[in-house]
Amino acid sequence: MNFARARASFPLFLVFLLLLSPSLVYSNPDELVVSSNKLSYRLGATINVSGSLTTLEGAPISDGLVAVQVDDPFGGQSIIRVMSIGTPPSPKMVRIVNFTACDAIGNPKGSFSRGASAFYKITVENFDAIERQVTVTVNLFDSIGVSIAIDSISYPVPLGRQVTFGPSSLPIPNDAYPGEAKCYANALTNWPKDGGQPYCQEAGVNVTITDGTSPPPGSTPLPQTTPGAFSLPFKLPSSAMLGKYNVYASARYNAWDDTAFTYMWLLTDINTDGEVNIVDITVAATVFGVAVGDPRYYAPADINGDGEINILDITAVALDFGKSRL
Repeated sequence: MNFARARASFPLFLVFLLLLSPSLVYSNPDELVVSSNKLSYRLGATINVSGSLTTLEGAPISDGLVAVQVDDPFGGQSIIRVMSIGTPPSPKMVRIVNFTACDAIGNPKGSFSRGASAFYKITVENFDAIERQVTVTVNLFDSIGVSIAIDSISYPVPLGRQVTFGPSSLPIPNDAYPGEAKCYANALTNWPKDGGQPYCQEAGVNVTITDGTSPPPGSTPLPQTTPGAFSLPFKLPSSAMLGKYNVYASARYNAWDDTAFTYMWLLTDINTDGEVNIVDITVAATVFGVAVGDPRYYAPADINGDGEINILDITAVALDFGKSRL
């Protein structure tokens, strides 16, 4: 065997493997941290997922992208967004050329009724030198920030080509709040949960949801875009499952992280079965007297969030005893 020739060929072999990889590869990986501002949320609460993207030395990234995926307790997608960290960077390999709301045959349309379907079209371009696998995601939020519909498709896009997806539908639930809604489209190598990263910053369109009364005050604030940090507030629909939600985050700088939160009907419904009963009392009693720092500490049983499971938490459960979501 000619070892000199083998050594010379090995770098070319590595380059070939990197080109075939569906992920984006960077020479300098960075540090991504994601968390929620609470461990548990009551039904209808505004949830805030936030985090930071820095270099390994701790310097804030000023031109990054972070994809955030939230899955329900059964693994279904509830949220998918790409957050800009400071100034959005230029697209890498794939970009979104056009994203529009439309009717079922593709004509532009910006107003949709509750109980009907909104439609969209999205065009992505692969300006890389090889074919790229692209996961296109779309997430519709109503006027108070409730995630009411989500859609996705994964497809290979040939080199140097533009591909249009749609018209595809997004069903609008009957209890969606009317008013100006926001729809976001993204192009990723894959879902963050599966190691995917964003190709480019997200595209958004405003649509109007009609019918019903005016939305109540207190809509979710707009996400923050500052160097090194991101913040994504949102609400889950009234039909959302109770239980543990997993959050997955990925960045264009070879960084991943995950976290979780519990979505509860009442904070006193500790086991999230939709009823405050003897099971919840038993769970709280089992960890009575345990505080933060103890490996037995169980945050859902700390009803008032004071860092200790004590008589105040037992009393809170007792006061709600017998209440049922059904």
